[in-house]
Amino acid sequence: MRLLIVVLLFANIAYFVMVFLLANPTYTPPTASKAGIPSIELIEDKVNSNMSSTKSALCYTVGPYNSEKATQLVAKKLKKIGLSVNILRQKTKDTLNYLVYLVAQESREDALKIIEDIKRFDDSNKFDAKKYHLIESGPYKNAISFGFFDDLNKARRHSEYIRYLGYDARYTEQKAVREIFWLNYDEQPNQNVPVLKWSKEIDPSSSVQKISRSCEF
Repeated sequence: MRLLIVVLLFANIAYFVMVFLLANPTYTPPTASKAGIPSIELIEDKVNSNMSSTKSALCYTVGPYNSEKATQLVAKKLKKIGLSVNILRQKTKDTLNYLVYLVAQESREDALKIIEDIKRFDDSNKFDAKKYHLIESGPYKNAISFGFFDDLNKARRHSEYIRYLGYDARYTEQKAVREIFWLNYDEQPNQNVPVLKWSKEIDPSSSVQKISRSCEF
């Protein structure tokens, strides 16, 4: 039995020596890729590459700008240094002022009678509200205006004073729709683009802010 094991061992050694000596010396292993055939890319490597790109980019929204022209000028500066820019439009309602008024009467004649009554107070120096007039058209037609106020507290106090004199005065907020503009852009961590400085120089009337946002890839 031992003799048989020794014979098999020497036979294996002789086989490997013979294969080594007789092998083709010009043989080279096949290449990992061929021309025209895309190489295999591991999904894990691709995901890691995208994550690295995402982490390197910083994305921001800047605004709101009051005019489209100012927005375009800031966008032009950002594009000039190679940044990707997207302009967004938005409708917003702004408070213009506060109207103090008496509700609309059934007819113009009824409204004029109230104005005549107010004038009697005015002539006797008992009425400290010099600005009043009949509203001739619009949603407040035949109402009596006591003026517009920029401050809500002033409008409230004035309406309370007129109610004290016996007239059912009210106040309401006057709004106007306007369009504002925002800029989306991205930059690299080492850029530190002075976009707020540019915005102030181009449009001092706009009070813009720079807001971090999620990058979209």
